[in-house]
Amino acid sequence: MLRGGEPRLIDRMSFVIASGQREKVLNALLPGPKTPAQVARETGLRLPHVSRALTQLTRTGLADRVSETPRGRLYAATDVARDVFREIQDTRGDRVIAPMVRGTHFRVYHRWATAEHGREAADALFEEAGMDPGRLEADAFYPVRTALHILDRIEARYGDGSHALIRRIFRDEADEFPSVRRLLTHIVPMPILLELGPGAYNRDFNHGRLEVEVGDHRAIVKNYDWVSSSARCQAWWGTYEGILRLKGIGGTVNKIACILEGSPYCGYLVEW
Repeated sequence: MLRGGEPRLIDRMSFVIASGQREKVLNALLPGPKTPAQVARETGLRLPHVSRALTQLTRTGLADRVSETPRGRLYAATDVARDVFREIQDTRGDRVIAPMVRGTHFRVYHRWATAEHGREAADALFEEAGMDPGRLEADAFYPVRTALHILDRIEARYGDGSHALIRRIFRDEADEFPSVRRLLTHIVPMPILLELGPGAYNRDFNHGRLEVEVGDHRAIVKNYDWVSSSARCQAWWGTYEGILRLKGIGGTVNKIACILEGSPYCGYLVEW
C-alpha cells in the first residue's frame, strides 16, 4: 500500500478528506503557486474560508508560503501534499468519497496485537501501513483500505492463511468496539437489536450500508461494502458471532453470500 516514506501520510490524508474546503484549496494549489484571491476565484470559496484553509494546510506541512507579490502572498503545495493526493485518488477510485472507517477500529487492532505480541510488534504493523500509532484518534476517520492492509498483515504474520484468526479476533474483541457496546445497551429482543444494526454501521463507516431481514429466530444480515477482502468477510462473521456471545444467546452464524464471489453484498445467516 504505502511504500515507506512519510509515516504521517495517512493522518494528513484524513485531515484533507475531513474538510471539503481544505481539499478544494489544496487541489487548486497542485498545478502551481497561487494567491488566496486566485484560489478563491478558482474554487468558488469565500476569501476568509480560503485563508483559514491555507493556514491549516501550512501548519500541517501540506502548503508553503513561497513568496510575496504585488497581488498578495503566493502559496504552493508541498511534495507531501502531492503524495497525499495520489493516495486519495488511489483510495477513492471512481467513488465520490473515499471509503473510511472510524479510528476506534484501528485501536482495537493495536490493542489486540499489543496484548498478544507486544507493543513493538503492534507498532510495526501500523508503521508498515504508513500510520503513526501514537497519533491515532478514536473519532477520526481513516481509509478502509489501510484497515484491510493491517488485517492482512496480522493474518500473514500470525495466522494460517484461512483468516480464521481475524474471525476469532473480532468475535473475542466485539465488545471493544464502542458502536457494538452502544448497541448492546439496548435491552430489547434479538430481532429488534439486529434491526438497530444499520445505525451502528453508519456511525463507524462513511460508505456502503447494512440491511437486516429478520424472521422467526433467524435473520439475514447484508453488508453492502464498497471495499471487501477475505479479512473483512471474516471480520463481519466474527463480529456477529461476538454479538450472540455477548448477549448470552446460543446460536450460529453462517456465510451465505459474498461480494468476492459476485454477489452485491456479503450475507450472513444468524440463527438462534
